[in-house]
Amino acid sequence: MGCFADAGAWMTLTAPFRAYVDGRPVPRDSVQRPGWCERVTDESQQADLVTFTAESGGVVWLGRSKTGDVAAIVVTSGMAGAKA
Repeated sequence: MGCFADAGAWMTLTAPFRAYVDGRPVPRDSVQRPGWCERVTDESQQADLVTFTAESGGVVWLGRSKTGDVAAIVVTSGMAGAKA
């Protein structure tokens, strides 16, 4: 699994994913998105964490505009010779 989140809110946003009881994840307040993605929001910090499935060896690239805003996110499959 991979994820994107605001670095300043990282600990708060990842807490639901790091909470386990007897080795099992506890239920969390999140939104299921298409493609096996999941989103957790921290309204107090106006930040989101978005998870996605990723195969071993995959690479994530962030494309940014001239202003520094994220314009594209590309995730490779991790398979030899795979296209992004």
